[in-house]
Amino acid sequence: MNVDTSEERLLRLVSRFAVAAQAYQRALDELDEKRAALHVRVITGLHASIVAEGQAGREALLALTDSGDDTVVGMAAVYAIRLDPSRCLKVLRRLAKVEGLLGFRASVALERWEQGEWDGP
Repeated sequence: MNVDTSEERLLRLVSRFAVAAQAYQRALDELDEKRAALHVRVITGLHASIVAEGQAGREALLALTDSGDDTVVGMAAVYAIRLDPSRCLKVLRRLAKVEGLLGFRASVALERWEQGEWDGP
């Protein structure tokens, strides 16, 4: 019988969050709204499970903002912005300078946060 430790479970959740963030970006790139919406639901559920792990979960989510993949970094920053606004805003400001959809999405997130219109996680 294989019993996961909470550390293994958290590692698996964070890894799945990263994969789902990448899949979401691919769906957007392919203009597949239904698939993108599905990935958002998966990401939202994973976010809830990650933060339910307590401080270790919150730290693991924030650590994704240092990932080497800007898609994952951006998604983690959006989902962790309430945990550490200064860190996540710095990431989003950097990403907002990137060409394409990723930069646009980061700039919209920044604008909504700065105007007090944030309704995200």
